Amino acid sequence: MGLVRNLSFGIITMFRQIIFFTMFIGIFSTACMAGPVNCGTKPISLAFFDFGLFYFNENGQGKGISPAVVNELSKRTSCEITSFALPRARTWSDLATGHLDMTVDGIVNKKRKSFGWFIPYNKIKNYALVKSKSGTSVRSANDFSNQHELVFGVVRSFNHGEELERWLDQMRLEKRVEESVNIGILFNKLMLGRVDAIFAPPVVYRKFLNELNMENDVMIQDWAPSDKGIVASLVLAKNRFSEADAKDWERLIMQMRDDGTFKQIFSSYLSESDANWMADL
Repeated sequence: MGLVRNLSFGIITMFRQIIFFTMFIGIFSTACMAGPVNCGTKPISLAFFDFGLFYFNENGQGKGISPAVVNELSKRTSCEITSFALPRARTWSDLATGHLDMTVDGIVNKKRKSFGWFIPYNKIKNYALVKSKSGTSVRSANDFSNQHELVFGVVRSFNHGEELERWLDQMRLEKRVEESVNIGILFNKLMLGRVDAIFAPPVVYRKFLNELNMENDVMIQDWAPSDKGIVASLVLAKNRFSEADAKDWERLIMQMRDDGTFKQIFSSYLSESDANWMADL
């Protein structure tokens, strides 16, 4: 009888342990899903790229619109987000291969849609910044094209919108496009005369023209008047997030748009009119 009693007690104890373990796993999983989005069981890796007032380094710290947005996302979701700066091309490569979970201010195209979920939350419009020495005879993309000695500068992997990208494709065929790994290098090339013109949105060129004291050295022109702006998005890697996860993040982004959070963040770095325009999707 003693042996049977001990055996029964052992089985009951083991059964209780199994139940406890199962409950623990359930509670842990629920905790991961408790917020408005699925944070998962490991930190979310997120990359910024140096892009004017969207993201810049100040005394070793990332500053700008994008970090402010990510801080708000972290606060609302309680997700642990590990952020760092990467070159733009590396960002897209790592998202595609599953080495990165998320980025901000991404521009969608067909290739990128194959590996990322795109959730819009702002828009930008690119203007041509033409060196004054060239600007006196350049008033449009066609004017620039017709002066074959002129060279255009771009950031590698940046999408400028369909109309401007078609024009750049032609310039590339003529070997008149010089690429840079980031926007800071691109503006320095413009300042030094290594390129004659570049594209940039106001949220970018206002920072660099002021810092480099170039306000009087360039002419700002709209080479795509019909372009109403390019939508920029929070980008989630499909390797990490399911479609259902992406819809939860989209609902959160919509809440932030509806309650004026984005407009408030944009207004911290831009004029009220620019902030309103960026937030109006």
